[in-house]
Amino acid sequence: MRKAIFLTAYNRIPYLQQTLASWESVRGQEGWDFIASIEPGPMAQQVVEEFEEFASKTTFNTFDIRVNENVEGVLHHPWLCFEGLFGMGRYDFVVRAEDDLVVSNDILEFFSWSAHTYRDDAEVATVHAYTATDGPINSVRRSEAFSPWLWGTWRDRWAGLIGPTWDHDYSTFNGSPGFQSGWDWNLNTRIFPEYNLRSIVPVVSRANNIGLHGVHGTPENFERSDSFHFSFPMVQFTESQPEGR
Repeated sequence: MRKAIFLTAYNRIPYLQQTLASWESVRGQEGWDFIASIEPGPMAQQVVEEFEEFASKTTFNTFDIRVNENVEGVLHHPWLCFEGLFGMGRYDFVVRAEDDLVVSNDILEFFSWSAHTYRDDAEVATVHAYTATDGPINSVRRSEAFSPWLWGTWRDRWAGLIGPTWDHDYSTFNGSPGFQSGWDWNLNTRIFPEYNLRSIVPVVSRANNIGLHGVHGTPENFERSDSFHFSFPMVQFTESQPEGR
């Protein structure tokens, strides 16, 4: 199975530095390709340099740094990355990372296990790294919810449903225009319930939010997981928790 990670970044250098520092310690890099996808702007060259330094310290199978021709924005940018990577026909499973989400050292062990274990389970549409729950460090559970904080999916799920139903411009909503709009709300509150889909989530979080400020991030809605740790021992993952939101 060919697997890739893409990390989107724009102009938040301090967040990016912390995030890349966490990725340096991740085990199992050799089984993955890494793509840095950068929005253009005054900070773009510095962002490129941060990724170049990071690349020199890693052992990913391949490492690619790209700068967009235009600013694509928080809605369209991840869609372009997924579409491009899956459209090449080269990858079976792709993970979306962000510049303000730090990760644990076993995050790729979790994603690799999940990508293999659930690839033929049509009910499971996505695999997520973030959770607010706590419990056994080797346990995963099925969830009815979609979370945008560091997630992956398979090529068939992308091409068959997630990509075609993506909200690029806040045109989807619940109740009235602008309420619960955007691709994440669309997947979580409309697509997942309509098609009875599930995600796979670790009981103990493998990612954490550091983005106090961003396009949608504010101190008022800032959330982070208390169960997250940067370092975990190698474990044998197993599905052992009942599903729920």
